[in-house]
Amino acid sequence: MAKTTDFASITKDIESGRFAPIYLLYGDESYFIDRITDLLSDRVLTEEEKDFNLTQVYGADVTNLGDVVSACRRYPMMSEYQLVFLREAQMLKQNAELTKLEQLEVYTAHPLSSTVFVITMKGKKPDSRQKWVKQIVDNGGVVFESAKVPEYKLKDFLPGFLASTGLQFDDKAIQMLIDYIGSDLSRLTSEIEKLKITLTGTKVTSDQIASHIGISKEFNSYELVSAVAKRDFRKCELIRRYFAQNPKANPIQISISVLFSFFSNIMLAHYAQDKSVNGLMKEIGLNYPQAKDVLAAMKIYNAWKAMQNIALLRDYDARQKGARGVNIPDDQALQELLYKLMH
Repeated sequence: MAKTTDFASITKDIESGRFAPIYLLYGDESYFIDRITDLLSDRVLTEEEKDFNLTQVYGADVTNLGDVVSACRRYPMMSEYQLVFLREAQMLKQNAELTKLEQLEVYTAHPLSSTVFVITMKGKKPDSRQKWVKQIVDNGGVVFESAKVPEYKLKDFLPGFLASTGLQFDDKAIQMLIDYIGSDLSRLTSEIEKLKITLTGTKVTSDQIASHIGISKEFNSYELVSAVAKRDFRKCELIRRYFAQNPKANPIQISISVLFSFFSNIMLAHYAQDKSVNGLMKEIGLNYPQAKDVLAAMKIYNAWKAMQNIALLRDYDARQKGARGVNIPDDQALQELLYKLMH
């Protein structure tokens, strides 16, 4: 699908009063979509003009897209523009003829220059083969995918992003935000707004992040494996604490199972003929991320330590199932296990 511009270019044009006739905003990261729609709402119309020239409809409430088309075809009243939002278009009833997005073709083929029409689809990608999407691009519209920022890019992305908040974050504070929240920018923005209430200055330290934000990122056992692979004690403890707060969703048996598979793969990798990423993928049957984790872990865990850890995991699995006559709380057991695995 054509991507006509990027977030910075879109916001710059809107702030300069250069509005496209149609905006199609979609993707998994709601933050950028919300920023663009908020900016359009602020810049296209004044508060007085909104009384007669602002139309907002939500996908779940639409029974006939022809009504939306009719709204787009109206002319503004005492204003240069009218603004029409079709929000949450992914919620349209696509099994009903009158709410299929193809119904927009009659408008997207000939959009009015006096209408700014904004379509948002959060968490979904429109079918780029459909005529109405191509018409948006062909007629000067904007098609923008709001994608999640990958975690490996956060260290480069966050300093600039955080600078716009007016606060100064030290390196440890930024790393803690990555660990605690990850790439959910909407949640990150919300947490920073809460943090501002408690601050007396503009500088933000890791201690303040820990005290006022705490753990809000959702972790899983595979991220635990990745932390163990790097012998990242701090990340392992962060994940363990999250698991302790969400025990039903993160039982220790799952953690033991994925860790057992991981150290078994390390054992096999130490005796593989080709110890490259591609070689491990072929010989052991790993996918690319798994092979990278195993290859990195081989430098930390030799074959003997991998074998010891496999035995350790077997023992803890039996203990937590009551086979050894000793059963301690899962959180305590996981804390002990992680310490022994990495030492």
